[in-house]
Amino acid sequence: MRDIALTAGLALGALVLASGCKPVAGKPAPPVPTLPTSSTIPAPTSAPTSTETTTTSAPPSTTASSASPTASSTIKPTTAKPTATQPGGPPPGNGTAPAPGTVGYRGDRAKLKVVDGPGSAPPGTTWNSGALRFRGNVTLDGVYVKGGIEYNGGGTLTIKNSVIEGNHNSWSPLLGNSGHINVSDTTITYKDDQWPGDKWGNGAIHGDATVTVVRCDISGTPDGIQNGPGNSTIEQNYIHDLLRAGTYPNNTHNDGIQSYGGPNTVIRYNRIDISADGKSYDGTHQNAAVFIMEGDAGQTTGLQIVGNYLAGGGYIMRVGASARGAIITDNKFGTTAGGWGEALIDKGATIAAWSNNVSSSNKQINKPS
Repeated sequence: MRDIALTAGLALGALVLASGCKPVAGKPAPPVPTLPTSSTIPAPTSAPTSTETTTTSAPPSTTASSASPTASSTIKPTTAKPTATQPGGPPPGNGTAPAPGTVGYRGDRAKLKVVDGPGSAPPGTTWNSGALRFRGNVTLDGVYVKGGIEYNGGGTLTIKNSVIEGNHNSWSPLLGNSGHINVSDTTITYKDDQWPGDKWGNGAIHGDATVTVVRCDISGTPDGIQNGPGNSTIEQNYIHDLLRAGTYPNNTHNDGIQSYGGPNTVIRYNRIDISADGKSYDGTHQNAAVFIMEGDAGQTTGLQIVGNYLAGGGYIMRVGASARGAIITDNKFGTTAGGWGEALIDKGATIAAWSNNVSSSNKQINKPS
């Protein structure tokens, strides 16, 4: 997330974070890329979810290559109706957040199928000067995408055992404008020194698709995951080393997970660490490890934040006023040095369960009033 940096004292800073950090309504729309006339894959018709206080710049306008992609066994189109895939396997360590280096793609990258241009793009996809674009029910298994992925279908995109490295021509390393994104055991990052725009603030996983994200390693972007519609499960992931760049007022303002409300968002057994230099908040960049905003379409129901390790942020966790009956239990918080506390619950939100949430010194944290 990008926002106005905090430069005054703690009291003023807390006020800004509590009341001024909420992004304004509206969603920035990227320019519609030009696709080959023979392609059956339409250009994006909806913008990624982002309601930030400053307008997020889109990537440079690009034109898709007309070269025919070669066949590849690494993409597996299906005709089955999409279903929301449930997280697989038990939580690591009997219900604990994963240690660094234990999730994401952990195999030999040399054995992955590299996708880095129109000649290596799998059948049915289009490589658009740095982004792999397609729709439908598709599985990507064992690929190394050196660019972004843009999904604009109404089905399910499944990605597993892969590496995705976004670049400045991709709106986000993994952009889902619609449908369902199911990604597991995958490393998702950003490797380009150049930004898509001077006010870029997107997540490594970003957009209006519902998501199931399991055992992934996520880093390198201003936000980890930005999710729009709810009905999503984010479990057993490691979100870390987000892009901290710029100085006030043109700086990144980081969130590990930024949810725009909606029903049934489950965030459990993740390690989310956006702290830096031994501080939760460096005075400019970090917003929250988990930021649940007010939903655009009414109340936020079915929210679960359970069993996570959360570190970094002015407030490490913030829950918006539209939340109803949230379950927040068994979370461990990192240091609050430089910030104002572990959690902020906006006035109007209701919490159904709050228990066993502990500080960095293993002290029980009372439910914020």
